Amino acid sequence: MNTLSAKQYIQYSRTMLLNDIGEAGQLAIINSQVAIIGLGGLGQLVVQYLAAAGVKQFILLDHDVVALDNLPRQLLYNEADIGQYKVTAAKRTLRRLYSDIYFDAIPEMLTEISISELSDKLSKDVLIFDCTDNFASRHVINQHCVTQGLTLISAAISAYHGQLFCIDFGAKITHEKQHGCYRCLYPLDIETNQTCSQQGVLGPAVGVMASMQALIGLQHICNTFTQYGMLLRFDALTLQWHQAKMNRDQQCTLCQQPQLQEYEHGC
Repeated sequence: MNTLSAKQYIQYSRTMLLNDIGEAGQLAIINSQVAIIGLGGLGQLVVQYLAAAGVKQFILLDHDVVALDNLPRQLLYNEADIGQYKVTAAKRTLRRLYSDIYFDAIPEMLTEISISELSDKLSKDVLIFDCTDNFASRHVINQHCVTQGLTLISAAISAYHGQLFCIDFGAKITHEKQHGCYRCLYPLDIETNQTCSQQGVLGPAVGVMASMQALIGLQHICNTFTQYGMLLRFDALTLQWHQAKMNRDQQCTLCQQPQLQEYEHGC
């Protein structure tokens, strides 16, 4: 799409009032492709924000089904969806709200094979959102983004502790390639595997991290994002944010990338 319709001018007018976005930025949003892996607490909110913002092409991947204990924080679903694949329920609801958007729902478990097959459906400019809840899946997604040169926006939260980062693995600027990757932060042999299912979590805390993912995604699409390679940490108990610069870990077996050089301040 090269121009906006009269309806779209009205619909997205508040976004286009931002000087650094304007019509060109809104067109970039509309023409973008997004892959969201994990349609739980994070993913179900990310897809809603991006669809409302104007993204028209989504690929949704998750093998999980809706359960009763999902409903307090996964607001896209209701009791009628219990037992159904999350991607199927999400697509059905979203299609009622956004009839002009394409949703490709894939109810499959994430593996190195499935994400490789998924590549056939992805454009070279696809934006990847890691909304999964376990280390194994995050490592698979990270490896794919590193090897394929894709942009990754990853978030996680357990109990009161959230983290978030965005790395553009396809960046041509040299300094963008010094940020490392998820494996630099968490080597493959790490033993801990805590998720919200073991530690618990408050729904609004999940929403904070998902909203930040969507915000970063839209800024990346509009070329206004500048904090690549910055690890953001959120303490939902004290409502404080801290950030740390990510650097290459020379012991990383994937990208041969830097120990995290950390500094903290409120943001």
